[in-house]
Amino acid sequence: MKVKLNAKLILCTLILTVFLIFPAYVKLVQAAPAARGRILYVYDIDEDGNTSILINLIYSGLTYGSSWITVPSYLNWSYVVSDAILSNVEVKSIFRYGSKDPFWENFTFSFTSASKFINLTISYTVPLYTFIFEPNGLFYSSHIEYAYDLEGTAEIILPPNSTVASDDVNIIVDSTIRKPSNLLIMRFPKNRVLVSCSTESNSRIMIYFTLKNTLLKEEEYRLGIFNFHAPARYMEYARRILDLYNKSLPIFLDVFDVNVTNINVTFFLPSKNELLSGLGGYVPFTGGQPGDIHLNIFYMRTISGSIELIALHELTHHMVWYAGVGPTRLWVHEGMAEYFSMEIGWILGYREAVSMHRSEVERVLNTIGDKYGFVQSWSMGSTPSNVIAYYAASYKIFKTLGDKYGGLEYYKRFFRIVKRMGSINDDSSIITALGQAANNTIEVLETFRRWGFTGISSIEEIAVIMEKARKTVEDLSILLQPFKLIAQILVSIALEAYNKGYYSRALLYANGAVMIATNALILCLITYGLVAFLMARLAYKRMVKPKPVKPELLFCPYCGARLPRGALYCPYCGQRIQY
Repeated sequence: MKVKLNAKLILCTLILTVFLIFPAYVKLVQAAPAARGRILYVYDIDEDGNTSILINLIYSGLTYGSSWITVPSYLNWSYVVSDAILSNVEVKSIFRYGSKDPFWENFTFSFTSASKFINLTISYTVPLYTFIFEPNGLFYSSHIEYAYDLEGTAEIILPPNSTVASDDVNIIVDSTIRKPSNLLIMRFPKNRVLVSCSTESNSRIMIYFTLKNTLLKEEEYRLGIFNFHAPARYMEYARRILDLYNKSLPIFLDVFDVNVTNINVTFFLPSKNELLSGLGGYVPFTGGQPGDIHLNIFYMRTISGSIELIALHELTHHMVWYAGVGPTRLWVHEGMAEYFSMEIGWILGYREAVSMHRSEVERVLNTIGDKYGFVQSWSMGSTPSNVIAYYAASYKIFKTLGDKYGGLEYYKRFFRIVKRMGSINDDSSIITALGQAANNTIEVLETFRRWGFTGISSIEEIAVIMEKARKTVEDLSILLQPFKLIAQILVSIALEAYNKGYYSRALLYANGAVMIATNALILCLITYGLVAFLMARLAYKRMVKPKPVKPELLFCPYCGARLPRGALYCPYCGQRIQY
């Protein structure tokens, strides 16, 4: 049962403790002449992040009324009431943006009170609700939502040895983050810290804090090729991820045809920006090789299957790299990571999370149309302002091809073609391999062109263009220098790029060589004509003697006085000046 009507001694003790500590708060509520309620959220966090939550709602001055508050739907909670009788008690689902909220429900009730005072307390405990990676911790409150005639306050009791700065306390209202009003930070018994602030309906409180004189205690858990390092308190979470990886590994190996011997995994505590931006995980590439898989511990608090999809997404990056696709083609890595995480997640039973994520992606796709070529410019080290559109477009490419040509079996053929090619380093080689896997390179190539991809051709087409460039340059007359030499250099660069698998680059240089060779005669005429003109002009300047310049007298030759510029007569002696 989610709702328990019996009052427990421990709850009464907690309630008395709260009001003994804050007597002024109770007196203020009881003395308030206005029929306005108050609600207090108390979060008590222990050294492992286990969080006891107590919500105290008080109305004063009313003999009857009604109210509501948001309560969790994912675990049991209980309430006690004093000085009033509740009726019409109802717990109902909440729908947001057309979907049922998976975590929170609406607890609605009516009340009558002969004493004109109602005191309702709701309580529940969530294990590991606050995340602690010594010496750092992150508190992210439950969803705070209540009737609009209530005035809210939150009090967070941090673990022993905690310190917190006011700048690290924020309230999130809808999607806006700011500093909460009436913020107060004070010492609390047993070397703890109490953070108090005002709340608003439909908000959350976020606090980053530090634990003094503490060290992170990590444990290692190995399963097959996977090795997980995590704080001891989160080892059950680690086992959950590694069980997922072990179940998914046969599918990955069958599709990607790779030999992987060891992959390290770890959790990380997100920074404020990482949390608010929705970063679920990452794989750093150092020296061109994939590093450890980093998973955002916060997503253990999201709907079932979310952290699993993130974990599969990050594992796909390793598989794509081992299969021969480098991280420079980010649209391939991220598109495949999105595609395979959802396809394999669906196979493994995480269908609710997959369906929800697909819906989110489709909403993004509806805003960008059917031109996906902009993902070609996506590179490591740069984060576009609309990066979600890049993820969605990249996913759509591989989803469309997979649906049309055979799903995982299609990509199984693709990776075996990549293996025969050695490696693929650019868009043309990737698209060629996708076309060969579909047994229709021309159709796949045209599909990418319709999507807005530029500078792409099949490897076969590039080979033809390379041969054309070589022959065209070779047939040029020796007299068409220096443009024959320039074209030869471009052909040489194109050939080197082609041999290294950079086919798009080879195409660029080969086309440049053909263009120069085709127009070599005109370029020579223009160049030689310009040189001849400049030489003739220089010779002419040397042949024509400049007209002599009349000397200008500065002093009168008769009296020696200084003359004004251009004077015909001396202003002092009156003599005519002869130049």
